[in-house]
Amino acid sequence: MASRMDRARRKSMSPEERYQRAVSARRKFRALVKLIIANLSWLQELEDEKLGDNVKKNIQVLTRKKGKKSLLTLKDKAVLNKPQELRTEAEKNHLRRIIGNLKCFRRYPPEVKSQLPGIMYFNYFGPNRIVVKQDYEALNLYVILTGEVVVSQTYYDKLLKENVTKDVLLMGPGNYFGEVGLLHNIARTATVTTTEATEFLYVKREDFDRVLKDTVASQWAEVQENMSWFTYFQNWSEVDIRESCILAKKKNFEPDQIVLSSTGGQLDCVYFITKGSCYLIEYMTIKTTWKKGLPHYTLVKEAADAEARPPAAVYKDIKKLHKKEESHMGLKSSLRPAISTSRPSLRPSYTQPNIQTHFIKVCTFNKLACFNVGESLKNRIIVSSDETECLLLPRYFLLDKSMITFKAIEQFLTRHIPSTEQIFKNFLEDHRWSYYKGQLVEQILADKAFTGNTVHNIPYTIRLAEDLGEI
Repeated sequence: MASRMDRARRKSMSPEERYQRAVSARRKFRALVKLIIANLSWLQELEDEKLGDNVKKNIQVLTRKKGKKSLLTLKDKAVLNKPQELRTEAEKNHLRRIIGNLKCFRRYPPEVKSQLPGIMYFNYFGPNRIVVKQDYEALNLYVILTGEVVVSQTYYDKLLKENVTKDVLLMGPGNYFGEVGLLHNIARTATVTTTEATEFLYVKREDFDRVLKDTVASQWAEVQENMSWFTYFQNWSEVDIRESCILAKKKNFEPDQIVLSSTGGQLDCVYFITKGSCYLIEYMTIKTTWKKGLPHYTLVKEAADAEARPPAAVYKDIKKLHKKEESHMGLKSSLRPAISTSRPSLRPSYTQPNIQTHFIKVCTFNKLACFNVGESLKNRIIVSSDETECLLLPRYFLLDKSMITFKAIEQFLTRHIPSTEQIFKNFLEDHRWSYYKGQLVEQILADKAFTGNTVHNIPYTIRLAEDLGEI
């Protein structure tokens, strides 16, 4: 009956109406094809597909280009594309386990995390696609699952007298963006563009206001409070502080955990200590040669002169370091109380024939100190001494906002933290002192017929077999 009525309607159409209907159908078909092509990379995912009797299909399975593995299966993505009211409790519980493990949500309270599976949707963008555009209305909050995006801002350059676009940040899996416009009810402050095929979870404005707004606002307030502790930010404008909240990260470290090294950690960020303390360790390779029965020490500077040590071994040796109170090493009273330095330890941690690697505790960064401003980290590691919390801000952002201040901090750290040559010089002095004490004890014991001294009435400071330094 319906098909008969449809045929009758088509017959009654004018040629112009038929033409418009055909054009509309072609446009809908093209849009559908484009949508399929845009999502082809994740729609083609095969989960645990095994080879079968179909040779052509086996070739497709074996030759299909392997992309970055998604955190979600096709079934999960299908659930996330459903309207909220059609998702079952079993599906929500399954998604809750996945979404709750994303690093951007780990610090959220349980009552918030429990609601996330019911308000999140899945989306996919191919390379070089604009996700949000500066000055446009804010509609969604986005969380990156896989892939990468670049954040750029367009501003008017007074010198060039034209609009200039600058890339300000790269973001990867676990990061989120879009909260600024939703939180403050303003237009987008930046443009976000994908650099490769990228998968997102997104939250609509009304769900953000209902579930996430209070939590995100409290996190921003916490970052603002932490920044208020540091004098460097006292004269920053409200806009600068808001940008800092967007870019800031907070990280927590367990005792004796490596915070930063030349090959690990956030090398492009400045660390501001808001809780606990960290100490700077230099691992120094020293070659020992014997001449006339006496040891002579040479600092090995070239990597070719010593075998490279795996990071796991380095960390194992750091765990063995004794924690003692540091004493200042000839520093002026003007030194910030957040940083203290100490004489090196003489404990050899790694031994090759005639070569030893010594871990030397150089200085301590206490609460309200900052590091990785630009000082050298060659052969150095920063380790948390107790439970430590750090606020991380990108170095390029700080230099752009307050170059004079942070260049002065970099010069201060470079000037007051001892260089490798100074540390090695102190190492030699302590070894000479240890050798002298040993000789003195032997001489006193050899001459006990004349002095009446025994090992029991020699002061403990002289009887020490090895000085671990004033740490």
